[in-house]
Amino acid sequence: MATRISKTPQSPTQKADKKRIEVLKAAGKCFRKTGFHQTSMQQICAETGLGPGAVYRYFTGKEAIIEAMVEDERRQTRAMLLQMRDAESLQQALNTTTRLFAERYRAGGDASLMTEVYAEGMRSKRVGTVLRKIEAEWIMGLTNLLRVAQARGQMDASLDAAQTALFLTGMWDGMVIRQHFHAHDDQHALPAFFETMISRLLTRESKPEKPGKAAATQASAAAPANEAKEPAEATDLRQLSLI
Repeated sequence: MATRISKTPQSPTQKADKKRIEVLKAAGKCFRKTGFHQTSMQQICAETGLGPGAVYRYFTGKEAIIEAMVEDERRQTRAMLLQMRDAESLQQALNTTTRLFAERYRAGGDASLMTEVYAEGMRSKRVGTVLRKIEAEWIMGLTNLLRVAQARGQMDASLDAAQTALFLTGMWDGMVIRQHFHAHDDQHALPAFFETMISRLLTRESKPEKPGKAAATQASAAAPANEAKEPAEATDLRQLSLI
């Protein structure tokens, strides 16, 4: 006689969490297909197969759904930072992060969903506030990792760690979008190239310049500027940053 294995009954909290995840997945599918503003709550309900009352039990509207997606992004960001901290070197940490970004957003249209979420963060003060908290946490964590690497001589000590963290983050975001538009190309080519560029830009040993040498360098750089002022356009271009 076959032994019947009974399933462990789910608690009300587990059932609610499962339904909540189902709604988020359905909403994400709709957002990828038609965009945030073109998607209605009725479409999300239809995608989940649940009635409006059931969906509104978990989320008050589309903005609340976006907020929940952003909170999920925060949890994944924390996990990624922990992986970076456990890496043996800065090079390994940054290479791992490049691969994680590439693999995470390569399939399922998550790149388009990411752009929808960030676009809504620019329009909605409520969503934007949550996004900025995630960004601040990520940049702070990455900046601290870079400063440790500078102290160990694994990265150019003259680079501003916070600005470098912004630059790297902008680079990873750009990679996600580029690989979406070049999906027919070798999926490993762009991340591999990014790893090469990171290696050349950041992972060389460097010691801070001595005060005397730094002063001499600044004096020599200032001399041409006194002879002829550069065009305003060139100055403006140097002030641009990836934020």
